[in-house]
Amino acid sequence: MDILDYISNWSALKWVVLVLIAGFIGQFGRMMAEAIIARVRLRRVKQHQVPDDGKPREASTVLPVDVPPAALPPKTVQPAEVSDKKALKAMAKARKKEAKK
Repeated sequence: MDILDYISNWSALKWVVLVLIAGFIGQFGRMMAEAIIARVRLRRVKQHQVPDDGKPREASTVLPVDVPPAALPPKTVQPAEVSDKKALKAMAKARKKEAKK
């Protein structure tokens, strides 16, 4: 009970306000940092798109800003890889069945 007598309501209220202010500053600092990073990325993309002579470069040399993984072309799988994977999967399944017996 001594600790509760030592902590006053004003002291606790000051700490709560301090934590809220720190969270507020941290959140807006993070948002500002993300905005700065987005501007830098946009500037880099623009620099890579238009060279000094004013002619746009080929599309292959342009750096993507944010390309989701679904937009990338799928990896081509060779038929030998598929049959090897299927064989390995079948062997693992057979071993699992034997282990259960």
